[in-house]
Amino acid sequence: MVITSESQELLTKMRDFIYNELLPYEKAMNIKTEEVIPTETIRWVRNRAIELGFYGITLPHEYGGQNVSLKELCLLKEELARSGSALWGFVLGEKGGVLRIGQMLESFTKEQIEKYVNPLIRGETSCCFALTEPGAGSDARAIQTTAVKDGDGYILNGIKHFISAAPYSDFAIVICKEVVEEKFAGITAFLVDKKTNEKPGYELGETQIPISGERGTGELIFNNCRVPSENILGASGKGFLLGIKRISQNRAIWGVTYIGVAQRALDLSIERANERKQFGQSIGEFQAIQHMLADMATEIYAARCMVYDAVDRMESGEDNRATASMVKLFTSEVAGRVLDKAVQIFGGQGLLKGHPIEQMYRTVRMFRILTGTSEIQRNTIAKELLQTK
Repeated sequence: MVITSESQELLTKMRDFIYNELLPYEKAMNIKTEEVIPTETIRWVRNRAIELGFYGITLPHEYGGQNVSLKELCLLKEELARSGSALWGFVLGEKGGVLRIGQMLESFTKEQIEKYVNPLIRGETSCCFALTEPGAGSDARAIQTTAVKDGDGYILNGIKHFISAAPYSDFAIVICKEVVEEKFAGITAFLVDKKTNEKPGYELGETQIPISGERGTGELIFNNCRVPSENILGASGKGFLLGIKRISQNRAIWGVTYIGVAQRALDLSIERANERKQFGQSIGEFQAIQHMLADMATEIYAARCMVYDAVDRMESGEDNRATASMVKLFTSEVAGRVLDKAVQIFGGQGLLKGHPIEQMYRTVRMFRILTGTSEIQRNTIAKELLQTK
């Protein structure tokens, strides 16, 4: 992959921030991946990222972004994931930030931009995208959260769960079944505020702690939650298409996160192979270890090539749903295989609770489920293949 001088300059700037500011800050403040991230910490990361031009970097210039390409976004995302930073997801605005709405900007009205988008761009608020429910994960059409037309607004009822950034979001983009005069009127997206003492809205339910130990996922509860009609995002009955558009690109772009984590595991494994001594020599001199490292590097290289090819296709306007599923499937499973070998190379150290390899091993197991399981990706790919016959 050829990296332009402009992209290289951007990447160098990111590395400088990560290793000279972000990681030292985390160490000084004792920020841990598996602990609650303080609000003031999130605010610091976002403000510093805004100052450096990283926050919302893919946004158009008129929204304060740099309109960088998806390829440049991927370069920055991989570097962040590779660093092992606990705060990496806040730098570009992924975890509850501005990248949550970047692909949907054209769907917001002027009033919605003023009320919701601009504060998000300034780093003053957080948001989440609420699609998944207890009975509707990969089958998005099975959602049961309803929005019933009532006068000049809607009444929302239901539960969303496994919602990323839910614990610290100020508002949510909520996908609902719209009901008008007791008839199903389509899938509609709503902008819904979090309930506070000053305003009605959704309630934050249980913080759901996954196998990775991170505390950034939770439930949203809608109990006769009133939302004005002007809070419909996009057109009534078109929310499913809005969600699918976002999901397809996300599946491909998340591939570089998986690669970044896998690359970090390889970096640490190479270091371990050179430093660990057994039988009077470094374990890196044993052919069994060499073969594991070679397989890890080869799979990472293949996965990286796949992601950037898919990104090129997206930027050229190709229909990308099946391609995005291929990327999600392959990169998530590569990360799992790489971490499995890393644990083997580290031996007992790699099994210790809190060790970077042990923590990453738990994290990558989620990749084959989050944003659509591997089985769902295979279904999507197969349907596309059969339709072209």
